[in-house]
Formats: sequence, structure tokens, C-alpha cells
Amino acid sequence: MTIVKTGKCLCGFGLLLLFAPLPSQPVMAGEVGTTGANFLKIPIAPIPAAMGHAYTAMVGIDSILYNPAGLGLMSYSAISAVQHKYIEGVTQSYAAIAYRSRFGTVAAAFSVLNSGSIDAYDINDHRIGETQTSHRFGVLAFSQSYPHFNEDRGKHDTMLIHPGWTIIEPVRDYRPKTMRFSVGVSLKYVAETLDNVKSMTFSGDIGILLVLSHHIQIGASMLNITGKQKFYDDSFSLPRTVRIGIAKDFHTVKQIMIFKLTTDLISECDSEFDRGNEWSGGYLKSDLISEWDSKFHGAAGIEIDILKFAQLRGGYRMDRDLGTGLSVGLGLTLKRIRLDYAYLNYGIFGGTHRIGFQLIW
Repeated sequence: MTIVKTGKCLCGFGLLLLFAPLPSQPVMAGEVGTTGANFLKIPIAPIPAAMGHAYTAMVGIDSILYNPAGLGLMSYSAISAVQHKYIEGVTQSYAAIAYRSRFGTVAAAFSVLNSGSIDAYDINDHRIGETQTSHRFGVLAFSQSYPHFNEDRGKHDTMLIHPGWTIIEPVRDYRPKTMRFSVGVSLKYVAETLDNVKSMTFSGDIGILLVLSHHIQIGASMLNITGKQKFYDDSFSLPRTVRIGIAKDFHTVKQIMIFKLTTDLISECDSEFDRGNEWSGGYLKSDLISEWDSKFHGAAGIEIDILKFAQLRGGYRMDRDLGTGLSVGLGLTLKRIRLDYAYLNYGIFGGTHRIGFQLIW
């Protein structure tokens, strides 16, 4: 998107195009299919990113980004921090914390994405200096599982897919092999700054996760349910996303290797666009490519956990035409600490790198 104002042109906003995972067909501003805050679609955490963004049915601190219900099945508390090197000098920082109590899991996350320096021009295409953009979101979530066993805190319920932490021992007491389920909700704050123009809104996520026998987990969530991003007199709905996922793991003899398979079906709904009055002294011009809000697309991922020490990950997303859609990653687990890395390729724009750190207690 290029914003033209009297005296200043932020032509470097072509970078904002890249904040959406899949460009497709060009549309003019005001057509159905455009969305606001598309940076929310960027995979941040290295574990889900390496597994093709397919994480709706998984359990862990990264569930706050995909399905808040996954937090309710955590038996431990955790901290996560991520540094993300995106394309064309764009960087992103992310941090999250989840605390498991007898009443449920409370979690919070915050992320900041910065564009770096962008050349600024006046309406006559004369360079007048540099500008920047900033994109932020914060999340506060709560989730609880049923049935809930307070005495299992710090232990692993053997009905769930194993989290891979060596410090977490399985529950030795009897637990009925009945269905487990969890529900979760979150409140989300979204803010963007484009040069000297600011926009802020609130939204929310909801989700549910079912745990069946034989280590089968099924999750569903709706993200960015409400909220509109407004710049000047124009407003765009946030990218509302519906996710349905299933996950299962397979163990070799003596759990030398654990294979975790996950797949998601994702719907990114077309947004609603409200065109206000003509800008005073300027206009809005869109000469780039908008996000393709397809009805449905899929994603799949695999993690191979070796001796609960090293993890190899891979994934594929069917909604990308930048790059191959393939992603890879690896991790190392040392009792209470985990280090993770993910690599995603964006074709002519090059590769992106995510480095993450987790600590549990």
C-alpha cells in the first residue's frame, strides 16, 4: 500500500505487502478482500513456523498464537522469547509467559515488528528523508481443561502428545482414559504506526481442544473475531481466521524417537472495508498486491524428537506463492531450557530466520 499525502509519500510501504503470507491478485483499495493488520498472519514462534504453521491441535506456550485452548492442557509454566529476522531489513521481537494454576492457565504475549528505515518522498517524488513503520500486538489469555487434576502439575498426562521436556515425568497414578477437553479465550490489542499515522483496535480469540485415546488431539479456533483498523477515514477489518487441526504422535521402542504429525485446515475470511470521506489534501492509492483471503487452505508439519534432546522439524503450507511453501527447523532441549530455530524461504526475497528460547518450571 502506498499512502500519498500533501508533502510526503511513503512509497516504501511496499514492504507491508510482505507482511501477509500469500500475495495473489491485485485489487484497488476499497475492494472486498483487503484486510488490516496483515502482520498478524506472519509465523513468529520457531516451532510452529518450522512445522508449516500447523499448530491448532498442539499444546504449549505457542498455543496463545493459534488456539488459546492449548494453554489449558499445559501442566507446567513457561516463558518464551523469539527474535525474528524477516525480509528486507524487517525485524520482529516476541515474548510470552504462561502460568499454570489450580484454576487454569493464564498467559500473556507481546510482539513488536519494525520495518527499518524507509525512504520518504514528497508528492513530486523528491526524496525528503526517511521514515519507519511499527506494528504491535499484545494478548492476554485464559484457558482451563476438564477433567482437571491439580496434583498433576509438573507431570505429563499420558493421554496427551508428549511435550518433549526431559524434566516432565509421566503421571504414575491412575487416570481414567476418557476424553479430555480444554477451552480458551484471549483478548488482543493491535496497534500500527505508519509514519506519523497511528491506528489501534481490540479483538479476541476463542478455541477448543479435544484429547482422545491413542494420542489424538483435535483443535479448533477463531482468531481476530472483531476489531477494525482505521487510518484517516478508511477502516479495514482484522484478518479473521478459522482453524481446524488434528495432531498425533508415534513412539518407537523405549521412546528413542517420537514422531509428531500435525495438519491444519485454515480459512481466512474476506474483510469488510469501509470507505469514509475523501482525505483532506490527499488520497489513498493501492498499486500493489493484496492478501489472498482464500476460502480454505491447508498446512502440515512433522517433528522428530530424538531421545527428548534433539528435535528435527519440517512443514508445508499450501497457501504461499512466495517461495516453495516448505519450512524446516531444529531444537535442543536441556531439562528446563529449550533452544529452537526455524527457516522459511520467500523465494526472490530470500530466507527468514527465527531463533527462540523457552524456559519451564
